[in-house]
Amino acid sequence: MNKTLLIPGLGGASDGWAPIFTGRLSTYCSILSKSIPATGKTISDFAKELMPDQPVDTLIGFSMGAAVVQEMITIRPDIASKVILMAPPAGNSLPQPPEDAHDFSNGRGKWSASMVEMMFTPEWLASHPDVSEYFPRVKRIIPEIQLVNQSFAISEWSGCLNSLKRTFTPVLLLTGRFDIITPIIHTETLYNTLPNASLTVFDTGHGFPWQIPLETADRILEFLQ
Repeated sequence: MNKTLLIPGLGGASDGWAPIFTGRLSTYCSILSKSIPATGKTISDFAKELMPDQPVDTLIGFSMGAAVVQEMITIRPDIASKVILMAPPAGNSLPQPPEDAHDFSNGRGKWSASMVEMMFTPEWLASHPDVSEYFPRVKRIIPEIQLVNQSFAISEWSGCLNSLKRTFTPVLLLTGRFDIITPIIHTETLYNTLPNASLTVFDTGHGFPWQIPLETADRILEFLQ
């Protein structure tokens, strides 16, 4: 079975994925999900912490986790046979998310609510008033100091585009057309940089692995098989 390492985004817990998404992937993949670690101050630090001892079949990163995966494959190009970058940032020289994405001044609860509003389009939120049903109840909540460290790391990350030009691992790029957290120009820049990349654009915002979990998983499985 395909050995897959799954890395969430800013503040994401390893058990925060939509069960429908991971359930569909598990028909083909043996999944290990790891949160971004508490130690380290930079995206490169996190990549080194999360680097598997042995190569895996697939690396999947979402949002900030996709930045971590980019660093991993530049440090060790042989670490994965295939890579999936979901809503990937490409560096802080490109348009950045709204300031609320990194504002923890009113506490974690307010920040989480703001993030949900940014992850989905207003039209979808209006027709799905109970967004909580799309997210599992996580047991491994990320401490607020860890959130702040992660936020600083991704805000300071300049990307690794020059190194990625020499990365020939097959990469699937997935993005939401209406993403305001990681605007689509980031994914398009990566697509034009990576020598062996495929691109799929969903008519969603940032949170497509929760909004359309089956469609997202099926596109990944199509790429892997």
